[in-house]
Parts: sequence; structure tokens; C-alpha cells
Amino acid sequence: MKYERVGLLLPQTDELPLDHDLRDSLEVALGQAEETYKQLEVSAERKVKITEAWRNGEDADLSVEGVDEFDLEVKRSSLKLWKQELIAREDIDPEIKQLYRWKVNEHIANVNMVLASSRGETANFRRWNEFIYGTPNEDIYRAALDWVANDADALLAAQAALEPTDRQPAVITAAERVKGLLQGKRGYRELLAPDEQTFEAVRADHMSKTGYYGLLLAGVDIPEGGKINNEIGDPMLKQLLRNIQSPKEIVDAAGASWSVSSKGLERPAKYDMPVKRFVGLAAGHEGSHEIERINGSRGPLALAAEGFDRHEVGNEGRGVIREQVPYETFDEFGKIVRWRDIMRRHISISFAAGIGEDRPATSSETYAFMNAIDMMYQSKLTGDDETKTIEAAQKKTDTLLLRSLKGTDGKGGAYYKDEVYLEGHVAGWLTAALRGPNAISEGDLAKSDINNARHIRAMQYVGLLTRGE
Repeated sequence: MKYERVGLLLPQTDELPLDHDLRDSLEVALGQAEETYKQLEVSAERKVKITEAWRNGEDADLSVEGVDEFDLEVKRSSLKLWKQELIAREDIDPEIKQLYRWKVNEHIANVNMVLASSRGETANFRRWNEFIYGTPNEDIYRAALDWVANDADALLAAQAALEPTDRQPAVITAAERVKGLLQGKRGYRELLAPDEQTFEAVRADHMSKTGYYGLLLAGVDIPEGGKINNEIGDPMLKQLLRNIQSPKEIVDAAGASWSVSSKGLERPAKYDMPVKRFVGLAAGHEGSHEIERINGSRGPLALAAEGFDRHEVGNEGRGVIREQVPYETFDEFGKIVRWRDIMRRHISISFAAGIGEDRPATSSETYAFMNAIDMMYQSKLTGDDETKTIEAAQKKTDTLLLRSLKGTDGKGGAYYKDEVYLEGHVAGWLTAALRGPNAISEGDLAKSDINNARHIRAMQYVGLLTRGE
């Protein structure tokens, strides 16, 4: 059987998915628990102590605290038992059985990761990070460093073009420091950018009346310029949710991030964003995740709504691409802070993991490295105010490393989850170039990785994709 969408969505059906019993029993074995990235969060009180240590050039321990290791052991045993029973069953389609073996292995790995962090087992923490997310790609890491170094070159060239009395010493000093730090580390920034033809093809596919944005934002009056705040944006989001038949409500997020969760479409309690940024992130990226969930729940595999194993590289990378196509060109997107932040995540993880080096970097070494980069970018904005520049750059570095280094003991290594945004972006554009612009939208059929051959095979097997797609 072939499953075909009507617009963005698969049609609703009364048929039970092929794996409904497996999905239900796995949920019982898994139990109720926060996602791993939330379990690894440090408390507000610890954040203060950690950032103070970094200010003083000291390492800081970000290992998880307060988890019940006995409960985690019970959960791991429950998942292992479920896996053994799965393997023993002869009534399950082998292809579907394999999908669930991969998925339960990922769940077990996440439990192992939290336990390793709680117990200070650095090698095991790194091992399970690599199992789930893979080792950070060195070519992509060096390409991101080259992008930053190129920005340093551009800042220095702009300062040199000014009259001596108009130059900003803080900008020059910060840019020269970054160039020195990155000497010998630079790769090829061209690796990170799609070619113009591929970008335009994907953009045209998404922005047409029957394309992703045309259908997602049908009936939404989008301003041509200016900013979008809660008063303007929330009604737009409500119409978007109606367009994709989502039952989700709009709710306040705990911080400044956007996400789709069991609570609803979470957005900052107060936001004020440029139009293209709002369309790309709030509508394009987060709408993408909700459509995946809805289609997954309507299709032949219940697992597709939760997500196939290790789907986040393709899943988040596809979301990032959808943030980019509202812009006229990739170069236009490449000038906004969001792009820089995606690169900074990968850089911080790769540096801390010791990619291309003899050893991982400690948390204080990673802080010094990333803060030099953040000082350079901040000096461009507030270089005439030293105090403001230092404080703003420190805050940005703090926020970044509290994500990138969570779960580590501060003596080396990183939490690899955030590498998926940049690596998925690169892989997604390559997929679009090879398979055509509609390849990006294939991911709407399930929470999957459009670059993962195992996921593609599974989707073809159950009729979500036809052979050759």
C-alpha cells in the first residue's frame, strides 16, 4: 500500500498502525521520564557557581546531580528485558522488529549516558554520546572555524579602511586574537553553504502556493517588513496550527527558546522578531516538527510519530533548512545571528571533544576559546563600551557552554546533541542536491532522518516512500 498526502498531511484513517502493540508496550517499559537533555540540566544555583568558576579561569563540574540511580537501573533493566522479549517473538515482521531494536538501543544508551554522568564515568559518557550522535565531523568543524576566521579577516579589513582616528582598537584586538587562535585550524567554509542553484530550487519548492510555506501559512497575513511580536504573531501561529489540524495550544516557554512539546507550541513569553526570522523559526522549523508528529500518527507506523532511532541529525537539519529558505539567498541568512549560533554550537562541542587534537579540552579551556570568538562578535556591536562588551560576551558564552558541556565533569568532553543542527544542515543540502528539492519535504512523513538509509528503507517498506524517492 502507498500512503499519499493531501496537502501537507496524510489522510486520517481508522486502521491501527502495524506496530501499535509494540509502541504501547515500549512506552510501558520506558515509563514516565524527562528527556535526557533536560535530565542533564544543571540547577540555577549551580549555574551561578559554574559561570563564576569560568570567569576565574577554573574548570567547573557539570555532571548531573539529584537523579535516582536506582530508578535508572530499574528502567535500564526493564528496557533490556523488553528487548529480549522483542527478539524472542516470532510473530513480528522482521523489518519492524529491527526498527524497534534500534529504537530501544537508543533509549538504553540515553539511560546509560545519564548514569555515566551521575557517576563521573567520563569515558562512558563520551561513548554513549558517540553511539547516539556520532563523533563531531572534523571537516565541518574546521569549515565553521574558517567561517569565523573569515569574519575576523573582514572585520580587520573594514577597520583598516577607516581613518586611523575612526578605528576601534577593541574590534581590532578581538579579531586579531581570534585569527591567532584559529591559525592552522581553518578548513573550507564553502563546505557549509549550498550552491545557489540548489538553494533556489528548494526555496521555490517551499514558497510556491502548493509548497510547504504556501500550505502551512494559508490564510495568514504576513507583514512585508518590521518586527513580529506576540500580539501579531500568536494569531498567525493559531492559524498555522489550524492549517495542519494540530490540537496543540500556544503556551509560554520557560526561557527564550521555541519548541513543540506535549505541553503545546512553546514560544517565549515575550518575543519581537524580524518577519523572515519568525516565519523561518516559529512557523517553518517548529511547524515541521508538528507535521512530522501528525503524519507519523496517521501513517502505518506508530514509531514514526515518536521518531525512528537517532533521527535528530536529519530532523533538526531539515528544520534549519526551512529556517533559511524564507530568505532570498543563503548569503542573506548567513549574516544573521542564528547562523553564527548554529556554528558556535558545533565549534564548542568539537573543541571540547578534542577533534583534531591530542586530547579533549577542559571546560575552562573551552570557555576561553569560545569567549574569544564571542568577544570578537560583540566588540563589533559595543566595542566603544568595554564593560558592556565583556559582560555581553560572557553571557553568550555562558549560555552556549551550559548547553554544550552539560553532563560532563568539566575535565574534558562535551554533550554532542547540538552538533546535529550544523551537520544535519550540511547533509540535508547534499541530499537536496542529489535527490531533488522535494527530498526535504519527504521528511514530513515521519520523524526520521532523510539521510539515513535505514530510515528510507523502512519508509519504503511500509509504503510511505516509493522506491527511487
